Amino acid sequence: MPPGGPPPGGMPPGQFGGPPPPPPPKPRRLGLFSSPSGLRAALLNASGTGAGYVYLRQWPFFAGALIITVGLLVTAAIMGAADNVLLWAAVFAAWFVVAAVLGLFAGRSRDERVLNRGEQPSKGATPLLVAAGLVVVLLVSLTGVWQAGEWRLRVADAAHARGECGGSEAVAAYGSVENLFQLSFSPSLMQRARAGAEACALLERAQVEVSAEEYEQALNSYGSYFAHPASRWEDTDGEVADIHLSYAANLVSVAEEGFNGEVTEDYRESMRRAHEVYSVIPVDYEGTEAAGNVPTALSELYETGTSQYAAENWCAGFDQVEMFSDLVWDTVPEVAERIVSERPDAALKCGWEHVGEGRFAPAEDMVDLLEEEYPDHEADDVEKMVVHIGAGRIESEMDTLTAIGEVDFAPAPTGGSGNDKAVLEITNNSPYEMRFLYVGPDKVHEEILTPACEDCEAYSSPPTGNSCFDKGEVMKVEFEPGEYRVLLTSNDSLFAAPLHGNVDFGAGDKYESCYYITEE
Repeated sequence: MPPGGPPPGGMPPGQFGGPPPPPPPKPRRLGLFSSPSGLRAALLNASGTGAGYVYLRQWPFFAGALIITVGLLVTAAIMGAADNVLLWAAVFAAWFVVAAVLGLFAGRSRDERVLNRGEQPSKGATPLLVAAGLVVVLLVSLTGVWQAGEWRLRVADAAHARGECGGSEAVAAYGSVENLFQLSFSPSLMQRARAGAEACALLERAQVEVSAEEYEQALNSYGSYFAHPASRWEDTDGEVADIHLSYAANLVSVAEEGFNGEVTEDYRESMRRAHEVYSVIPVDYEGTEAAGNVPTALSELYETGTSQYAAENWCAGFDQVEMFSDLVWDTVPEVAERIVSERPDAALKCGWEHVGEGRFAPAEDMVDLLEEEYPDHEADDVEKMVVHIGAGRIESEMDTLTAIGEVDFAPAPTGGSGNDKAVLEITNNSPYEMRFLYVGPDKVHEEILTPACEDCEAYSSPPTGNSCFDKGEVMKVEFEPGEYRVLLTSNDSLFAAPLHGNVDFGAGDKYESCYYITEE
């Protein structure tokens, strides 16, 4: 046969009336959820590991999914997933859903290709078990991160409870919780770590202030620390009580260094504050060694604070005793007993000190205090002080009136008084009120005012004879014999110099004089 002829045994297909060849099969199309490989890849991808692509052997897609998951994890750790848990939970959920959907489509495409080759897709249970295992691993990993963070927090709290905030252990542990365990997705863990770090910082600040002997600031810091809800350290050895003791002692020391003999407001406040701090210790820190030292410390406080009384500087001593007088001394009742006796004693002696230095107003304050609060304390001496204060005021007035000039006043006896006393009679023959002041033995004193003579006028020259005695009011004074400082003047005249002198009034003598005014 010629080449190209029909093969032996028959005719060529489609020629000479033979049957037509069958049409090629159409590609198979699966429903979205009817693909076994798609469902398995979706479940495996839902773990976020891209395991569905491993199942499908699509390695580039697996690498891409893994890179995305790792990138999200790193970003979440840096950006604070635990602080923004809802946001990052939504981000990861969205990514897992997207990965699952992509796996579903990729698996369906694979099954369609398999079916088009005339094969059947694999329906083994192993991928389903692996998917379940990956979910378990994911949950265990998250729980592990969370529990690791809880363990690290317990380590920080333990160091905190030991008071080791001043070192690096507690602070570093709290910081590591916040920085390394954001993927725990636990806002509570972060909040507790930050609160612990805040409390630890307060404790550390207090410890630093104690080392710097800044006791007042340290006590304030300790107060803030114990008020903090995350405080862990407990003062089991009385450390805070010791700080109170040191603080009070420091107040006393600083006050004494600046004391110059005068009780200033700062000195007073420091001493009273020291008493307050000492008194708190037995109440708030009962049973501590510091509480046992308080009675001695309070006694020493009083001794130090009343050093001027001990040195017999009475007014400064009174001020020192006074600053303690209204405080409570139940812990050292012997100090309270000393105040009861030393306060009026200091007040009386301070009053005399004021009198001796011509300060009559503060002397009167001492008298008022003694009469009101201690009426039975040296009552005769107090009354004597009252007399001396009055005499001192009279003499001070005399000094003022004679400062610009005076006329010597030296009356001579004119007769007998009729008894053992001296009598002075002065007729006010002036148109002004006459003023007579005297201070005598034992500081007896008085100021006497005699009305003006209504029918009298100032003289142009001294009166002659006894005419001066004819008109005017007569002042009569009886004296115990002795030397008196006397002054006679007019209350209204600007021209008359006062008559002033020391007169020795004799027993049984009578002195008569006339007071008049001359004007040029």
